[in-house]
Amino acid sequence: MTEPRDRNWGASADWSRLPKIEPCIPALLAHFKTHYAPREVLVLDERRLTYGELEAKSALLARQLLESGVGKGQRIGLILPSDESFLVTWMAIARIGAVAVTLSTLSTSEEIRRIARHADLHMLFASPRYLSHDYIARIEGAFPDVKARREPHRLSDAPYLRAIRIWGCAGATPSWARHMDLSLQPDIDTALLAAVESEVHEGDPAGIIYTSGSTAEPKGVIHSHANFVRQGLKLAATFKYQNDERAYASMPFFWVGGLTTTAMCIMSLGATMLASTRTGPDLLDFLERERTTTVVAWPHMLRALAADPTFPRRNWSSMRDGVFYEALPPDKRPKDPTLMTTPLGMTETNGPYTIQQRYLPEDQRGSVGPLMCGVEGRLADPDTGEILATWIEGAANADSGGRIGVMQLRSDVMMLGMVKRERTEIFTPDGWYNSGDLCSFRNGFVHYHGRADDLIKASGANVSPREVEAVLLRIEGVASANVTGVPDRGRGNVVGAVLVAQPGAMLDGDAIRREAAKSLSSYKVPRVILVLDASEVPTLASSKVDRRALARMLREAHEGA
Repeated sequence: MTEPRDRNWGASADWSRLPKIEPCIPALLAHFKTHYAPREVLVLDERRLTYGELEAKSALLARQLLESGVGKGQRIGLILPSDESFLVTWMAIARIGAVAVTLSTLSTSEEIRRIARHADLHMLFASPRYLSHDYIARIEGAFPDVKARREPHRLSDAPYLRAIRIWGCAGATPSWARHMDLSLQPDIDTALLAAVESEVHEGDPAGIIYTSGSTAEPKGVIHSHANFVRQGLKLAATFKYQNDERAYASMPFFWVGGLTTTAMCIMSLGATMLASTRTGPDLLDFLERERTTTVVAWPHMLRALAADPTFPRRNWSSMRDGVFYEALPPDKRPKDPTLMTTPLGMTETNGPYTIQQRYLPEDQRGSVGPLMCGVEGRLADPDTGEILATWIEGAANADSGGRIGVMQLRSDVMMLGMVKRERTEIFTPDGWYNSGDLCSFRNGFVHYHGRADDLIKASGANVSPREVEAVLLRIEGVASANVTGVPDRGRGNVVGAVLVAQPGAMLDGDAIRREAAKSLSSYKVPRVILVLDASEVPTLASSKVDRRALARMLREAHEGA
């Protein structure tokens, strides 16, 4: 397969700084050892980890895993914060051909039990605690029988789980687990580790990332070694990161946004990831001290930092990119941030499948960018499946003529599949993945119109929730809007909206409908409107809005009207 740096993709990305790396984790770690060893890979507050240390510690842990009987293909779970323990463990697992299964640090006992069983975990790594989360208690809650047992475990709730390892203080390790001790030298020597690594190939599974999307049903998405390494290289090029980047990004490693879009991307260049548990002025102290070059974080967090009384006296001369606009030099700030793209992606595509663009043409306002190098897309009618338009790689002027369809994708970083699901459930017979994203092509740019699984069939016509939400957000006093379908005896479904008012504003349902009718056809105007406080909007553990709960609230309001 042609690698990203060898593709002709014009000025959309800068491939010049990319190293030539075989797309598998052992090769990546060898590259770290040879070229980046003294550089810092991670700075977490006062703790520092170099590339050389990451390679050496992951090699030692890999030998310990081999000694304990872990083999190629076995699935190892991680409930670890975004720190040294995560990077060392994930790399150790992948470099011997085992499969790293990342669990959210927000996971409840029920979620740990469900994923451990669904993923057929053989071993589980965890921290004893992180922030307010007690993982010892949560593991005991997930597996009530574990407290009475020793390794190898035989648990009916997780029948393949044999061992549990705890990072951190030895005194915090319960009797049913073993303390992770990197001072112990295993009998497995480096020659055997090298032999094992030589049998790890780019097409082998490397990781499974569990995602719930916008519902509570988890999906175990399987990605190969090549997917992680190749996507890291592609993102480094499209983000135009430099080898000396010192990037702060707040996405956790257990999700694709942290593992691929941050970690694999930054590491592919030998650059440095910055992370902190601090907030407010203490976080500003950290960012300033570490000579941060790029900041990527949630908007509410950036607004709070920019509003801090100490912000104006800070030295941000090292900043050159990212979305912390207030800290960028004037010549680096976008004149109109609304003309920057937010790339579109998902766990199944290993992160973004469109390219970030700093300056969109005015006639492409609202676009999520062109398709990324190595990605091909086509649009299918959501009702009939008819192919409306196809974007083959290099089709710089792909256009769907205003038609909106469900984006189907194939790419060089597409998931291998999903845990315990047949390929025919996931891909079309000719190999395309149905993303569920409603999109259109406009002269070489992708425009996003919402989710097909959220599509509302109102009075027999298709309504995109995103289109209605965009209109509602333009109405004075509306701070947020979530739109979904509401069952109706007469019409099948009608449009419902949950609104949050801006501070001090009062929202009236009839007035909202009248204003929305100026921009929307009558069947698209919300017939059911709920106004809630921001704290009343239900969310999932992933911090996404719980759309099922919203739909239930709207249905109950409609039935009681």
